[in-house]
Amino acid sequence: MKKRATLYWIILGVWLLCLAVLTAGTVQICMRVQGMGAAKDAGAIILLTVNAVILGVLWLGSLKDLVFSVAYVSMQRRMRRRYREKIRPRDLPEQAPRFVLLYCTCNDFNARALAICLKQRYPNFKTVILDDSTKPEYRKEIDAFAGQRGLEVVRRESRAGFKAGNLNNYLKGRTDYDYFVVLDSDEVIPPSFLRRAYAYFAADKKFGAVQARHVATAGKNVFQRLLGMSVRSNGSTAQVIKNFYGANALLGHGMAVSRACYEATHGFPHVVAEDISFAVDIKNAGYEIVYAPDIRCVEEFPVDYVALKKRQCKWVQGNLEYMRKYDRDINTSRMRWFEKMDIKLSHYALPVVPVLGLLLVVCTVALGFLGYPIVRYSLFVYAMMFLFLCSPLIPDLFVYGASRNALLLLPAFVVNIATYASLAPMMLRTVALGAFGKKATFSVTPKTSTKFTFGQIVRYSWGSVLFALAVGFFAWWACGSVLPVVLICGGCLLTPVIILLSNFELRPRKKKAAKAPA
Repeated sequence: MKKRATLYWIILGVWLLCLAVLTAGTVQICMRVQGMGAAKDAGAIILLTVNAVILGVLWLGSLKDLVFSVAYVSMQRRMRRRYREKIRPRDLPEQAPRFVLLYCTCNDFNARALAICLKQRYPNFKTVILDDSTKPEYRKEIDAFAGQRGLEVVRRESRAGFKAGNLNNYLKGRTDYDYFVVLDSDEVIPPSFLRRAYAYFAADKKFGAVQARHVATAGKNVFQRLLGMSVRSNGSTAQVIKNFYGANALLGHGMAVSRACYEATHGFPHVVAEDISFAVDIKNAGYEIVYAPDIRCVEEFPVDYVALKKRQCKWVQGNLEYMRKYDRDINTSRMRWFEKMDIKLSHYALPVVPVLGLLLVVCTVALGFLGYPIVRYSLFVYAMMFLFLCSPLIPDLFVYGASRNALLLLPAFVVNIATYASLAPMMLRTVALGAFGKKATFSVTPKTSTKFTFGQIVRYSWGSVLFALAVGFFAWWACGSVLPVVLICGGCLLTPVIILLSNFELRPRKKKAAKAPA
């Protein structure tokens, strides 16, 4: 798929206009700073300038999301046509290429999901379970399943290299396959996955990896139902845009990779975020990643708030490690300038945005202590941020607007904002520990949940609630109002409610919804 810089020129153009408006507004505000004393006036001007810089940086990422969403709405038909022209159904050669399905598990085996994945309408493939499980009950279940299905199970003595090490342990030096597919424990791929993936590889020899689209299941509880909606909308819009105007990412599962590509990259890097790191190696090896929206895979969104928090912690650690180890490789890679920018805006945001958000709060509270009329200033800031805060709604509106799920859009939006705001204390702590040398660790996201008791809700929410009370107290002390910090405080105070959402189970859908995707 030929990539163009068009959207990023638009993003930068709009961003510069926004910066001009922000700069003009900040200059006018600074010119009105007076009457607090020379030292306090100078301090207020410095803090206002720092706030403007932070807002400008945050806007760049938000503008990217906004422009990508609008672009998809306006160009979807054209992109579908380009897919049809490039990727056409193909008959298999007399000797079909050899595929191997690599099912990665570590104390989270899902027999039902794997059984569905095995139903491939393809003549030449095998399945191997790469088991890093340490618990005897999981190892026993895996051995029983593999024995019934005639599958190979591969285990290793150590878990060095996390998931990447598990994959490399099997793949290194092997030549008895042409392509491999990475499966996560709860993932369900369609019966046509291998045939469709082959069509992509056959369309262009530069395609080294094919990343399938993913949607979340309806979920077992309200928490999964509301937060899982964004998986489908992102996969249906933003990821398609990246195929033509950005940098394609790998999700670490539901992806097919050619042996030639794997050998050219010398294997998966032994880092926590092996998927996004491997994507850079693929580009540097002269291959391309292609996103396949027509290959629809199904996965589960984290079952509850605690599981999501654990996953986010792993992602923050992984992205920090990625920034340290791969920034130079990205800068010197064969990617074009807008692909490099897309990678950094997409993957650096997770650890950077919470830090910038905290700095914005600190500067705002400091302005209050100086005696600056911060409430009026906060209204100006929120007015400027409103459009960008709502930008994630655009793909959701497009994907769900005409369906019965449209009524869930507003509660899903509110719960998403509150949930990720409530994770800020954990993310800040993780960034701080990473900055002081704590190594990233790969933790498996829990796949099961039970109803939370009152004591458990207190246990898992007290940190966020305490953070909200502390921030709110300083804001009230400095500014006489919590308005400047209402978003972060509101999200953190709602943590007990968010945790409670997973206690409300949903009725299981009809059997047809449990079938493998087509």
